[in-house]
Amino acid sequence: MRLVVVVIAVIGACGGRPAQAPLHPAGSERDDGHGLLAQASAQILIDEADEKLQAATHHGAAYGGAAYGGQSYATFEVPAWPVAVPNRTPKYNQVPNLGGAIDGVVRWRGAVPSKLATSCGELEPVRVGADRAVAGVLIYIERVQVGRVLRNDGRPVSVGGTIVKRGCRFEPRVQLVTPLPAAVAVHGDAKPARVRLADKVLELHAGGRIALQLQPGVTRVEAEDGSLGAAWVIALDTPSYALTDDHGRFRIDELAAGSYELTIWSPPVATLKEGALTYGAPTILKRTVRVTHARASRVDVTLGR
Repeated sequence: MRLVVVVIAVIGACGGRPAQAPLHPAGSERDDGHGLLAQASAQILIDEADEKLQAATHHGAAYGGAAYGGQSYATFEVPAWPVAVPNRTPKYNQVPNLGGAIDGVVRWRGAVPSKLATSCGELEPVRVGADRAVAGVLIYIERVQVGRVLRNDGRPVSVGGTIVKRGCRFEPRVQLVTPLPAAVAVHGDAKPARVRLADKVLELHAGGRIALQLQPGVTRVEAEDGSLGAAWVIALDTPSYALTDDHGRFRIDELAAGSYELTIWSPPVATLKEGALTYGAPTILKRTVRVTHARASRVDVTLGR
C-alpha cells in the first residue's frame, strides 16, 4: 500500500506532460532542423528560373516569424492566376422608363399530336391547352439598339442556364440564356442518364450535375438513347424576350418606339423512330412590328397545320 502511494506522488511531482522544446531561428546554432527543412522544401518547389518571381513575391516580415520556418518559407506567396473577366456589358443603349410593348397569344391550328410512348414513359409532343393555346413558345427581339435598363449587382443580371431532368423529359423545354458568354447546367433526378449536350455525351448521375459553356445559337439537350424529351437552349444577347404561359399569352415590355423584327421560336415536334425520339426543324416565324408609346402592339400567332 505504501508503494502505490509513493508512485502516485512521484508522477504528480513530475507534472504529467514534459515541456516542449522551443523552436529557434532557422539556421541558428540552436536550430534543431525545422527551419532548415522548411528552407529545403521551398527550394524544391522553386527552381532557378523562378528566382525572379520568388523575389518579386517576397515582401514584409515572415508570417509567424523565424519560429515557423524562417524568411524563405513563411513569406513565400503563391502568384495569382490571371483570370479574364468576361465582358457582359449590354451592347445597346440603356434607357429607363420606356413605354412601348408587344403582346399577343400563340394558338395551335389543326389536330394536336398524340402522346408518344418511349421506354421511359408517355410524352406530350406539344403543350396545347383546352383553348388551343400553346405554352412554352419563345418570343424575342434579336436586334435592339435602345432597350431597358438591366439590374446590375456587380455584373449584369443573367437569365436562364438551368435544366432539370424530371422523369421522362428535360425541363424547361425551351429557354433563352442571356447575356453571353454563359453556361448551361443540367441537374439529375433519382435515375442516372447519358446526356447528349451539344457534341458531347456526358454521364448524368442520380442527383448529379453536368455543365457546358454555351456557344451563341441553339443547343439541344437530350438522352443519348432518345428515351427522354429534349430541351432547347437559345444563347443570345438581347434584353427583350418572353415565353408564352399556359394560356399562350406573352408580353414584352420596356421597348423604345420604333420598328422591330419579332421572332417566334417553337421547339420541333417529336416523333418516334425505332422506339427513340427524333426531331425535325423548329418552327421559326418572323413578324415586323411597329411600336409606339401610346399602347401595346398586338401580335397573335398560329402554329400547326
